[in-house]
Amino acid sequence: MPDQPLDATYGIVWGTDTLPARSLCRIVRFIDRTQAVVLGYIAKGGRVYRASTPFVAEPDNDNLDLVLVRGVDEKVGEVYARATDGSMVRVSEFKGSLSGTMREVADDTTWNTERSLLYQEFMATMFLRHCVFNPHVASKSAMPGPIPRCEKLDEPVELFADMGKMALPDAIESLLYRIRMKEQPAGIERFAGRVLSRIDLQRLRTEVASRGVKLIRTERTGGIYLVFDHEGIAPEQEAFLLSVETALNRIAHVLASIGCGFAPASYSPSEASCAVLDRTTFEGITAHVDTLIGGAPVEDCDLRTLGSVRCEPGGEWDTRATLATLCEGLNLIVRLDYRFGVHMDDGEISIRFVRPDLLSMPAESYEERFGSWRVLPDDQRARMAREYASRMSLVLAAAAFASNLNVTRCVIGERTLAGEEPVVRAFDRIEFMATLVPLARELVGASLADLGCVDALRRFEVEQDALRIGSPALRLAPMDDDRRLPDGLRDLLLADCANELEVDDDLHDALRGRFDAARSVMAEDPLRAEQEFNEIIEEAQASCVAAELLESHPVQTQFCENHLGRIILPIFVGDTATRIHRAPDALFFAQFDLCNMYAQVGAYERALPLARHMLDMATTSMQAHFTLVNVLARLEMFDEVIEVAKHGLRATYDTDAAAYLFYRMAFAYWRRREREIALACYRLVPQGRRISHVAQEEMRELMRAMGRVEPLAFDEAVAILQAADVPIPPTEELFCQVADAAVMLTDSGFPFLAGRCAYVAWQMRGSDELNAVSRSLLP
Repeated sequence: MPDQPLDATYGIVWGTDTLPARSLCRIVRFIDRTQAVVLGYIAKGGRVYRASTPFVAEPDNDNLDLVLVRGVDEKVGEVYARATDGSMVRVSEFKGSLSGTMREVADDTTWNTERSLLYQEFMATMFLRHCVFNPHVASKSAMPGPIPRCEKLDEPVELFADMGKMALPDAIESLLYRIRMKEQPAGIERFAGRVLSRIDLQRLRTEVASRGVKLIRTERTGGIYLVFDHEGIAPEQEAFLLSVETALNRIAHVLASIGCGFAPASYSPSEASCAVLDRTTFEGITAHVDTLIGGAPVEDCDLRTLGSVRCEPGGEWDTRATLATLCEGLNLIVRLDYRFGVHMDDGEISIRFVRPDLLSMPAESYEERFGSWRVLPDDQRARMAREYASRMSLVLAAAAFASNLNVTRCVIGERTLAGEEPVVRAFDRIEFMATLVPLARELVGASLADLGCVDALRRFEVEQDALRIGSPALRLAPMDDDRRLPDGLRDLLLADCANELEVDDDLHDALRGRFDAARSVMAEDPLRAEQEFNEIIEEAQASCVAAELLESHPVQTQFCENHLGRIILPIFVGDTATRIHRAPDALFFAQFDLCNMYAQVGAYERALPLARHMLDMATTSMQAHFTLVNVLARLEMFDEVIEVAKHGLRATYDTDAAAYLFYRMAFAYWRRREREIALACYRLVPQGRRISHVAQEEMRELMRAMGRVEPLAFDEAVAILQAADVPIPPTEELFCQVADAAVMLTDSGFPFLAGRCAYVAWQMRGSDELNAVSRSLLP
């Protein structure tokens, strides 16, 4: 750049070690290939902080050297830099979006007026020009405070201090009360009070009481997410709760724009400036299009190597994982509820998302010309919601095209909360790049009330059946699929063809019919039922032995409760040459019912061999584990109770199943006088489960016997159990098996089983991206 020393090289660096709070990267001058001098830190919200010695984890505004301030005309903002006397001086103007591309605006041509740059590049080069190469001397343009158009607060303001610590209605009402009690609330407080006062708090109390609404802060995007029970919810109820979420996110976005995020704010813009920042967030959504299309490829997608296997580059899993990562990284001000379908054979992606309701649009607008607020009528808010949804379509289409260069067509559908699909649009890749990417740039800062995007996208509207989500291929069960599996899947799943992974009997199976008949007479004629069950068991076992002997390779007969039980079964087999013969349902359930019949009359010795054989032939079945554990406990065979429970913990990802096994194991260890391990087992029984109350009572009794007042800390309990070789579910072994199956089945074109594996992997790890991928694979 001009004035750059000829022997100096500058750059931005990230991902090496700790950054100050809310910082994105460093601005450095390189010494050589391995060393650099840190000059400053680029933070969110249009700020650059000067590097300090020693390192400061929370830089304050005394270290602020460059700041962007959005002007009254929201399309253009001002640039302020630290002058040599410590004051802030206005040095230039800028246009663009912090989430898109930016350019300097000046009367004379400069290095930055000639280039559109992404946020970090723009901030770094402006900092070097105005704060390093040519520091400014204070002049009449100097601002008296450290942040232009912001006031220093007497004490920091933390708007979200109570959020998550008390019921949401109480937290909001407490905040509104504190704001009302202040003689001179800060601008950000006035803005927050105006937004939150529009919420019907009595209605919110009713919804929270009935749906258990909880607030979650998302660290990745700095947003707020409300979790609530969707069962039986009416569209108007959901629209109301989502409007509350949007209201909180509007405030969070403004706080992020002034650089403090969820931390206490020491400075505040005026209420009017907050309103401008708020409107800029709504109207700047299409800046994401440039970021998605022109950004670097997604290199840090954790889902590409979900377990131990890396997906096929550019394949089905890679495309789904990349698209989910891009969509989940969008920090929109409204809830992004979406589902997608990927059809790489046709180079097409379909996405359906929920259109925001008018309640999520601002109820008031600040009019700069008159310096006052204006209430917006519902019909205008409805138009704004339509326009915002149209712009969301552009952003999601950009994400689809950015997920894979071989995606040539994208279909985007809007859905209302009532389930209606008013608009479906189809975009061709080349036309999107040539005409709609420039449109997205023009729409940044354009009023939502103008319906500019709605009108521009009318010619792309198509029939609803163009949206392909939940295709019939996702419903092709293994029993109807005789395709051979690729080599890697054959070794992973111990099967040669897809239909070998089926776990359900034919509905017309003769043994199943005899079993149903025997079960129907259990209550009135138990002796007859017992005789019939024994005959079914003997006949079914003979047929399984014959099937094993007829094969030239090793074969095991196994019953699996569901498809996931079959997927994880190889963990307990080991030899990749072994194949699985599916045991008839009637064999397992005849033993199960007969075992329970014996247990009910106290004949545990007769039940024991049946229970043991059940687990041998149903290695991944939790019913088999529970049955054997119960019989062993009745016979006070506590050593074996512990071993069976450990085996079950290796095979389960279900919280209720793990809770029951930990509970049974705790009592067994207690009876073996290993009290510390028993206490650790009780500690790992989670709250809110069917067995939790009984487990808590027994744990308190054990603590009294041990002379303890406080229970073990969770981490302490885990360490004790790991030392005793007790698996902590879900184990890494189990997750890798399920994750590898999900990736390989997806890439190989077996979505029925892949979707179920991805769903369970999501249950184990709780990733939003993985949830989106699993939903794309389920019918």
